Amino acid sequence: MFGDSQLTFLTRRWFNGDSSLPVVDRLRSMGFDDEAAATARLALRDPECRDRDALEQALHEIASSPDGWLDALADFARNPSLERWEELMQFVPEDVFYQRLRQTIATLHRLGCEGNMLFRCATKIGMTPDVFDLATSGTVDPEVIEERGADSPARAAWLGLAGQAAFARGDRFAVIRYLREASRCENNVLAWASISEVRREADAALNDDLDRAGVAKV
Repeated sequence: MFGDSQLTFLTRRWFNGDSSLPVVDRLRSMGFDDEAAATARLALRDPECRDRDALEQALHEIASSPDGWLDALADFARNPSLERWEELMQFVPEDVFYQRLRQTIATLHRLGCEGNMLFRCATKIGMTPDVFDLATSGTVDPEVIEERGADSPARAAWLGLAGQAAFARGDRFAVIRYLREASRCENNVLAWASISEVRREADAALNDDLDRAGVAKV
């Protein structure tokens, strides 16, 4: 991996049950901060993740979060708004904006920030992988996601996300409606990730209903 024998060794140890933290640290020492952040986020998805606090601290550092940033996020989570989001993000340096954005969304979600407002803030400039986590968390109303996609050239992707949000809420009829509409979009390929995820998690009856509704099989 990256032509580095030590990194390869540490990665193999991680895959065999050791902590991912040495992998993250090695990537950072080599100057691969984006790859280190991606590795840390992957490891944190494991409910039994080792060194969780240290990995979150690494993400905090990669995002170059200033002193007091976590306190500012905790305050925002208690009273979120689009205006306060603009104030929070307006002076983030361009070279760390992506990492700061992702870490901010994940932290606010963990702090219990109201789902609909967090989604609106998180998607002001587009879609990041964290938006999928929000949609599948059950904290975002599908209608809010559908609204975000109105008149968007990527409307199929937003409808797919709305379908995932409906699935997380157990609203089978809404799942069918959103995914059927996404499948009918000209650029329905943008919804395939969401459709595939719902179909993978759905029971046989719901998959049959999706088939009858003409939802793409991917």
